Amino acid sequence: MASAAEKRFLSDYASALGDDQAALFVGAGVSQAAGYPSWRDLLADIGEELSVRSKDIQDLAALAQWSIQESGSRNRVRDVIRREIGPNRPLTATNRILARLPTRSYWTTNYDKLIERSFDEISRPYDVISSAADLSTRASPGAARIFKMHGTVDQLADVVISTDDYELFRKSRGPFLPLLQAQMTSMSMLFVGMSLTDPNVKHVLALIRESFSDNPPDHFALVKPPRASDFDDRAEFASRLRQHELWARDLRRYGLTAVELDDYAEIPNLLNALERQVALQRVWISGSWPVENFGDDGSKAYAVARGIGDAMGRSGLKLIHGLGLVVGSAALTGFLEALQDSGGWDLDRRLLTRPFPQPLGADQPDRQKWTALRKELARLAGVAVFIGGVKFSDGRAMVAEGVQEEYRLAKAAGAYLLPIGATGGAAAKIAHELIGSDIPSRGKAAQRPSNEELKALADMDASHSELIERAVTLIRRATHAG
Repeated sequence: MASAAEKRFLSDYASALGDDQAALFVGAGVSQAAGYPSWRDLLADIGEELSVRSKDIQDLAALAQWSIQESGSRNRVRDVIRREIGPNRPLTATNRILARLPTRSYWTTNYDKLIERSFDEISRPYDVISSAADLSTRASPGAARIFKMHGTVDQLADVVISTDDYELFRKSRGPFLPLLQAQMTSMSMLFVGMSLTDPNVKHVLALIRESFSDNPPDHFALVKPPRASDFDDRAEFASRLRQHELWARDLRRYGLTAVELDDYAEIPNLLNALERQVALQRVWISGSWPVENFGDDGSKAYAVARGIGDAMGRSGLKLIHGLGLVVGSAALTGFLEALQDSGGWDLDRRLLTRPFPQPLGADQPDRQKWTALRKELARLAGVAVFIGGVKFSDGRAMVAEGVQEEYRLAKAAGAYLLPIGATGGAAAKIAHELIGSDIPSRGKAAQRPSNEELKALADMDASHSELIERAVTLIRRATHAG
């Protein structure tokens, strides 16, 4: 059962993501899960050279400082970082999910390039900010910004690792701190894989505490309590567990809620749940109707799609679509008209479009690319509304296979499935399949309307306005929007 902290995280941080008011801070734990060494392991060889065991040292920055002092240069430390951090390790599920989250502010103290590579994998644009000078550069349009506070493996000359580096941080990298403070003041930050012991992060937390002593901004940290299996001595385990409990409570002074996990392997599942929670504010209107065979049935599909699009615009929900014939343009028209009535200032935030590239003349469409686009739409959608889905062959109406594929992908992604069966085509076929199915229709796990509600949406005698009203009621219930 989810804890109170986890429920609050899934609700509040998902809301911040949806409102473009969220940021991420990725710590060493995420890199270790990908196979990179911990800081302690990274400096183990250097410790041996100094006749000091790294596992006995609490201040590892001092160990790096001693190496630099004894050797007279930073070359040995840089060589270790290049050897251990330079090679690319396989991306993890956590890396991939973090890259997909709808935020443009990524912070990290890690040197590796896991974040950049996870962005590259999905062709997401980004700017790397790894020095104070980079902060003054203009952001690339549409790009996320990856703030590498301690530098990057590509530029080892100025990475932060020694005592000197930390003590002189405000002189060499000072501009990072007010920006981090500003984002933690105005946005909700999620810390993943962070111990929260970094001196510069603690400094910013102290500033937040100083400025907002009574009501600090809300932030979250995914943490793992000590486990008995990690200790040989029961008394030591009890002591460490008690320390963790006191530490987690103390985080509340800074507005930080500790979301506890039994194992870091649970992070991908929790982040998947977060993605689905964010998706609940997005409605995908899937469907099509051939323009050359419009008729009364096409008019019905158009009117219903336009009416639902209008309701989505007025309810504050987000519309995602791939510009399907007739249905897509109708939903978009209704949505834009509703936004226009309210000024339309948040159009860029509330409209997600993935147009399907159309072939010219006798050329055939790129089916593989279309399927990839449909998978993306399904992943983004919390609710999938199916309207029409018809094509004509030799003068006969047939079910559009593309809408059927979108239904299968939306079902696999966990979207709430809402076919308007009365609009015919694929929507009618989907409604027939869902009625009486074992897909849950009640409670938090509901992925479809009840049998009676599906039948009401498939009522051929229902008017356009009745179908729209029934569908909108179900959408609001599924998304908790009013």
